[in-house]
Amino acid sequence: MIKSQSLLLIIAQLLNAYVTGQIVDIPPNGRQNYRARQGGSIKVNLDKTIPLAHLINKLDSNWEFVETGKAYWIGYTNDMYSIASHSDSAITPLIDHFKSTKSKSGKLGAIYCLHLIGINSKIVGRFTEKFENKKARDALVTLAKNKEYTGIIVSLLGRDPWESDLPVLIELLKENNSSMELINALFRYTAIPYHENDLPFRQTISENSDTINVFLQDSVDVFKVGTLMNLSDEEALRRERNVFMPGVVVQFGYGGKRTFRKFTINTKEIKKITSFFNCPPIELNKGICNDLDNLLYQLITLSWEKISPFSYSDYWDIFQHSIENNNLIIYTPEQSSKKWLEYFKKKK
Repeated sequence: MIKSQSLLLIIAQLLNAYVTGQIVDIPPNGRQNYRARQGGSIKVNLDKTIPLAHLINKLDSNWEFVETGKAYWIGYTNDMYSIASHSDSAITPLIDHFKSTKSKSGKLGAIYCLHLIGINSKIVGRFTEKFENKKARDALVTLAKNKEYTGIIVSLLGRDPWESDLPVLIELLKENNSSMELINALFRYTAIPYHENDLPFRQTISENSDTINVFLQDSVDVFKVGTLMNLSDEEALRRERNVFMPGVVVQFGYGGKRTFRKFTINTKEIKKITSFFNCPPIELNKGICNDLDNLLYQLITLSWEKISPFSYSDYWDIFQHSIENNNLIIYTPEQSSKKWLEYFKKKK
């Protein structure tokens, strides 16, 4: 069910596109060998004359993705589509090429070709595709054990998570506990066999909480980052009228309700806070650290959303959080990995 604020956002975007004359996204047609792009899908011209081995060797060149106009559509090259058209017969040669080539472009190209084979060269969504070829998936899961490429492979598998991947991903997390793609992809995987309320992260934040203490836990200890306190009725009314108020974080609730909270930084821990969030000291002293404001807004949103559409991406959700006794505890990647592993251990 679409939440009220999300629906309002969609309506606003459509109205803006109508008024400004911008092109509204047209979903990909989902047909084989059609590249998704802004404004509609376009058929890819397959090269059926060049031998498969030669096509795979071309992956070692400095290829670039084709521009699709949207970051969520992968711009597989024409060569990748041509290789993928060989389907199962291309899987073993691609695995061999990944293992033998010294070219990073060649290894990445082999990964994306295997993914394209896995989805039968059909783009059907924005953040997801239906993975249908198990042989191609098994190949990617095996190659994911290469630590340098774990992140990108997991980010692709996470676009259509299979529960059967979980045992391998858990073992990979033990060896690579700072892979953001792996940490974040697990939110998609756990949505399949488990209930979202059972997760060790992102518990719902009560809209009625007047004060929320914010902590950060790293490998050494837990320290207080600051405090979120509800604005007074007068201040909240000013914020409702879009008056700029630095350090104010908004929480969307049911029925379109909005709760505004002022974030106050714990000045006694400025040195530690700076080391984690890279905020200029002058901003920290003034209590207007934008990095922290944006992070807190993101965490509060995820407490409701549970799974971000970008959860397979390495540049999203660097920190995780949980709610304990009305305290918001932020975890570093290594601590997030530890909590995931404890969670899965209890599930056995």
